[in-house]
Amino acid sequence: MLDRAQALVEVLRRETGVRLTRRNAEAKIVSAERAILASNDGDHAVEGFVNWLPKARSAIEKARSAEREVAIDVAVAYHVFILAKGAETEAEEGRESHDP
Repeated sequence: MLDRAQALVEVLRRETGVRLTRRNAEAKIVSAERAILASNDGDHAVEGFVNWLPKARSAIEKARSAEREVAIDVAVAYHVFILAKGAETEAEEGRESHDP
């Protein structure tokens, strides 16, 4: 069961990394929006933002896709862990009932 727990922890770490990637990508857009609002050269700043925005949105979409994929991995790893835990509990109960 230890190997199942380690696998679950590893998948959860990967999930944390994927979420952080998405949050960072979203934060870049927010930062760019704030820079436009603070800019003295609004036209130039807006033009740069508009040109850059598709790339930023693409990065967010890739991160969201990765989040969906890792969510499936988390669900599977959790399910396998629970099954292993249940099997271990049943085995322990079986040994206890056979002990004199």
